Amino acid sequence: MKLTIKKISYTFIALTLVLAVSCGGSSSSETEEDEHTEEMEHINSEEHDKGAMQHEHNEGEGHESEAHEHAEGIGDSKVGEAFTWMATEESMDMMAYKTHNVMMMKNGEENVLMFSPSGEKASCMFSNKQGNVGVTATIKIDGNEGAVKLVHHSTGKDNYEFVALEGNIMKLGRVENGEEKILDSKEIELPNDWFTLTVTAAGSHFKGYINDKMITHGHADEMPSGYVGLIASGKNKLSVKKVEATPLEAEH
Repeated sequence: MKLTIKKISYTFIALTLVLAVSCGGSSSSETEEDEHTEEMEHINSEEHDKGAMQHEHNEGEGHESEAHEHAEGIGDSKVGEAFTWMATEESMDMMAYKTHNVMMMKNGEENVLMFSPSGEKASCMFSNKQGNVGVTATIKIDGNEGAVKLVHHSTGKDNYEFVALEGNIMKLGRVENGEEKILDSKEIELPNDWFTLTVTAAGSHFKGYINDKMITHGHADEMPSGYVGLIASGKNKLSVKKVEATPLEAEH
């Protein structure tokens, strides 16, 4: 009888220990599960914050892009702004672009912008578009094997208006979609030293001048606003000291 009671006691103690261990393990599992849940919530929260930050960054990039486009629009809206360009190193910032064979050089004590086409083309365009405009360039041409163009209303290499000097001929014309149309041409005596070459575009009236004397006069429809510049081709060397652009009223 005593042996049976002892066996029952041992069995009860064993069951108690098993239950205690089981409860402890369950509590430990629950604790680990709670910790895991908290960790996932923390990670999700971090990912959410990163996502929000990335979204804000992307929105910022969008605003920067819009601002850039807006700034470009403001730049393009500066139509008909008068300017005077002088041949100095600092004035190169006033150019929209130039080819590699156009560079600033010394002519005695003064600077000149030298165009050396050497059988190719040498060109530059000045910043800001012009509508009705008068453009005057103070230039000197060395040689008689090529052409010099004072260009205006340029919207690309295939669309622009010009006054050109080719040997002893002045041509007034335009290029549309790559096709050249001459509005007027006259024989001239090309100056040997520095002189002014001028072109005016006022409404449908176009005129070319040498040293303030009108040589050519033509008529055509107005072209969209564009850039002014110079193009030299052939073997002539062109030196430029000054370029001026002045807005004009349209002639009727």
